Amino acid sequence: MNNNKRQIVAEKIASTVRVLELLGLEYEVSGPHNIRKKGNKCPRVILARCGKKWAIRIYNSKGGATWANEEDGTPVGAVHSIEDLYEYLKKRKKDTAKKSVEGTHLRRSPNFKR
Repeated sequence: MNNNKRQIVAEKIASTVRVLELLGLEYEVSGPHNIRKKGNKCPRVILARCGKKWAIRIYNSKGGATWANEEDGTPVGAVHSIEDLYEYLKKRKKDTAKKSVEGTHLRRSPNFKR
């Protein structure tokens, strides 16, 4: 991999990390699997988490492509770019927050007095 392609991968990783930071998600960037003199041909993987509720793997390749898989390996069809990734994660985070709020029922304590 030449320096131009390394720069593309670095820019994609930086953009992905910016999106994750903006949304307040925890993330972990993996290093290359095998260090090679001529460069690494495998995509860089970023694991993003929203607490313990769900996780997603985000891939950035030397060709400038971005794609994602769910925790179970199912491809996310809606993600083809950094912009798509942002929209998908924003919606997913909002949906997760709604489910957690819907699942909790507030009840008054029998000892509650006004």
